[in-house]
Order: sequence, then C-alpha cells, then structure tokens
Amino acid sequence: AEGLPPHERQFPGGASSMLIDHPVIMDILKEILGEVRMESSWFTYRNMGNGGPQPHGGVRNVNPNFSYQCTNGKIYSALTRVVFELNEVKAGEGGTLFLPGSHKANFQIPEFHRTTESSLFETYSCPPGSAIIFTENLCHSGDTWKNPDRPRIAVFNCYNFVGCQFHRPSVPKHIIDGLPPEKQAFFRNVWVWHQGGPDNGKNLRYDG
Repeated sequence: AEGLPPHERQFPGGASSMLIDHPVIMDILKEILGEVRMESSWFTYRNMGNGGPQPHGGVRNVNPNFSYQCTNGKIYSALTRVVFELNEVKAGEGGTLFLPGSHKANFQIPEFHRTTESSLFETYSCPPGSAIIFTENLCHSGDTWKNPDRPRIAVFNCYNFVGCQFHRPSVPKHIIDGLPPEKQAFFRNVWVWHQGGPDNGKNLRYDG
C-alpha cells in the first residue's frame, strides 16, 4: 500500500473505484433508487472459520432508509447493498444468507428464525466477479466461511437515494478528492433540489 498514492490506499479509491459506477449496476440502481449516492464501501477477507454479522433487517418499515416499496409496477428499494464476490462462492461455503420475502413482511420474524441455522435462509453459488444486489431491508446475515482452499474476498458497496442517509460518512475527503468528478458525484451532500441552483436545481455534483 505504501507504493500507492495516498488517495488510492483505501476503499473506494484506486482500482476499487471502477466498482463505484459500474454501468450494469448503475442501470439497476437508477431504476430502483432514482438519483443515487454512495454511503460506504468496504471489503471482507475471510479465511476458513471466520464468521460475519448476525441476521439483521427484515419487515416493512416507515424509516425512509428501509422503506422498501413496490407501487404501480415501480420498485423503490431504499438503502441498497451491492456485493462483488472476487472469488468463487459455492452454496453452503459461507456466502451471505438471505431470508426471501422478509423485506415485505408485515409481521416480525420469529427469533428462532433470526439465526444462521434457520432453514428459511437461502444463499447462492457464483463465479468470481459476480455481483449480488439486495435491499438492506431484506433480512440477511454473514456466515462462517467453510472453504479451506480459498478465502472469501468481497467488496461491499452501499447506495441510497440522494435525499436519504443512514450511515455516518466514513470515506475520507482525500480519497474522494482523488476520484474523477463523475465518481466524486456519488459522495455529494444529502439533498434533492435547490431553487435557483445550477443543473436546474438538482443535486448532481460533489461540493468538496
């Protein structure tokens, strides 16, 4: 890392910046979020036996950060996670677990199903370079990595509507300042419209 410029030594700077606005991902996020900004970016490196976060999320929510909705054929996913798996993942090896339908549930998930041992959780198999996109209101969980031959290496990017914020900003200013303007825009301030402002009042630019 010491051989890299300071602004390339931490996520989402350097080579990882190509994942900020991957065109395939952006096509999806613009459809389910609208005007998009990035909240956070980090990675996980898990060897065999390493665990992850416990089950969290799920059930309909009035909090705008977790208010998943589908109205008149239009999805609004609220806080949305994109996971890039950099190594192959096979089902049962320890990839992220998901409780299908929990983001639309109207009743609380029983505590005995808020464990990684619940038979309701599902997971996935995927080749290296795959992306998994899900609303953070879906009940999901980390799991213990079980493959002795390779670690789990994954990048976790989090996005939100430009008018909402859940995470305290954690990307250092010098990392953002080292990005090109089109990627800096994903770290603009949290507001939607300014009367009389540039860009017809829309919040499209990073102000530094």
